[in-house]
Amino acid sequence: MAKSRLLLPLAGLLLVPLVIAGLLTWSMGSPEDRLKDTKAAVVNNDEPIEVNGQLTPLGRQLSAKLVGGEIESNYSWEFATPQTAAEGLEDGDYAAVVTIPENFSKAATSFSGDPAQAKKATIDVSTGGRSKLADEAISRVVTTTAANLLGQQLTTTYLDNVFVGFNTLGDKLGEASDGATSLADGARRLAGGTDELAGGADQLADGSRALADGIGALEDGALQLKTGMAGLSDGIGQLQEKTAQLPQQTATLADVSAKEAEGVQQLSGGLQGMSESLGEMSKECPPGTLPICTKIAIQAATAQALSEGAGQVQQASTGVSGGLAALAGQTPESGGGLPALAGGIDQLADGSKQLDGGVGQLADGISQTGGGAGQLADGADQLAGGVRQLSDGAHQLGDGSGELAGGLDQAVEQLPSYPDGDRDKLAKAVANPVTTAEGTSLGFGSSGVALFAVLALWVGAIATFLVLRAVPRRALESTRSSFPLALRQLRLPAVIGLAQGLLVAVVVGVSQDLSVGQWFGCAGLAMLAGVAFTAVNQALAGALGGFGRFLAMLVALLLLATGFITAVPAVLGKFLAATPAGPAQDALRAVTDGVAPGGGAVALLVIWGLAGVVFSYLAIERTRTVRATQLSPLTSGFARRGPGLA
Repeated sequence: MAKSRLLLPLAGLLLVPLVIAGLLTWSMGSPEDRLKDTKAAVVNNDEPIEVNGQLTPLGRQLSAKLVGGEIESNYSWEFATPQTAAEGLEDGDYAAVVTIPENFSKAATSFSGDPAQAKKATIDVSTGGRSKLADEAISRVVTTTAANLLGQQLTTTYLDNVFVGFNTLGDKLGEASDGATSLADGARRLAGGTDELAGGADQLADGSRALADGIGALEDGALQLKTGMAGLSDGIGQLQEKTAQLPQQTATLADVSAKEAEGVQQLSGGLQGMSESLGEMSKECPPGTLPICTKIAIQAATAQALSEGAGQVQQASTGVSGGLAALAGQTPESGGGLPALAGGIDQLADGSKQLDGGVGQLADGISQTGGGAGQLADGADQLAGGVRQLSDGAHQLGDGSGELAGGLDQAVEQLPSYPDGDRDKLAKAVANPVTTAEGTSLGFGSSGVALFAVLALWVGAIATFLVLRAVPRRALESTRSSFPLALRQLRLPAVIGLAQGLLVAVVVGVSQDLSVGQWFGCAGLAMLAGVAFTAVNQALAGALGGFGRFLAMLVALLLLATGFITAVPAVLGKFLAATPAGPAQDALRAVTDGVAPGGGAVALLVIWGLAGVVFSYLAIERTRTVRATQLSPLTSGFARRGPGLA
């Protein structure tokens, strides 16, 4: 009967860690498997906008991703109005409500407009009063994931446009490079032409200076010509004055000559008659008058000679008279003679005056031309200097254009170019450069299982000494030493701890699908932890009583407080590490992760177990030490029982 009464509590002690580990692992190990049965609502208040003429309903797309189940390990999402969503939260029908604001699309696409107006789009996640502890966090994770996917799509599109811009920029830079090359060639040809132009400008300057010198000499000659023309005009004026009466005088002289010719003709006729008369007289001269006849004959010959001379004079006078008449213009054959000459001299005088004026104007014009030629020479010098500068600039332009073309070619070579397929792939990779190897999971994983296992073993050890005594009831009356009593008192709880560790290892192995080697390692650690936890809880209960059990409960609370999130006060983590639960959790987590546990954690568990045995011994030893006032009741009881009872 006593054994049957003991089996039921022992079975309960074995079930405590099994139930704790099993329930926690079952309920919290993979919550994402049951999220499909949990409803959440999406309230889409977004107003679509137009981007580049295309309607962009980003709120609708985000809600479609949630409701359509595109997010792994998601709730069962439903569309809802603000009113039905609020009622669902209040009634507990919805675990969470995601509200997409009116300006969601506008804010999400603001990066494509004015940079100063760019801002982030936000969504609101709400949970009701009946939501569980992790529902809000899970809802935020899920909606954040959906928002990230939408953001990745926007970023991918944006980057794709950027990569297209790279391609376009490369093409334009190539065209610019070709243009720069053509510009360099043209600049070099321009430089060659300006070099020739500079040479021509130098020649023009030299010619202009020579022209200026020649015009200066011409100006001097024109001045001399002007002076000479003035003298010529004066001389022709005097000639005009002196030849004005010459025709009349010549006519008079012609008349006189004509009269002289007539007188000479008459004289010649008289001499001819006298010669003939003297000749006849000489023929009829009587003898004896020979000297006189001879003289007469001589006179006749002389008269004949004079007659002939007078004839010649008469002919000469006639010729002179005719010439003078012709000179005077009195004959048709004279052509005007001296009158015509006088008229020509008059015209010559008038022309010389006009020529004198023209020569003056010519001199003035040549003087002005000389000044212009000087200015032309100066301008030609300036032109030559400017052309040289232009030539230098053209050379520099050619060199600079060549360098620009080379730089643009290098830029084109260094600028990436993306084909359509590569561009899409690269845009997606850049939009989401880092991903995890594992899928999205909302469970606690191996770390949660290790936490549940250690918590189950620790609570099981606490429960063990709520049923069993930590110190023997008759330790004071026993004749055995305290250490054997402590070991004997630990024997049954240690067996229970081993069994609890084995059962917890079975739960862990099934939930984590451990390999055979991993399971044996997990079982060994779980049983070692069960024995160590049992020894420590025996020491706490035996040495400190109720306060020791309070400390044991604090260790359980430390496990819960530090096991679900890393962001806890550091002092709590340090306190947990100072308990046997800390190394046990680290060792079990390593085994479930497929890593060999550190020897330090195993050694600490052994040390904690031995320390528990030592403190249990000290607790029993203290129990067996009594004061003198406590001896009389004990001795009286001993006397009634009689000697020989242990």
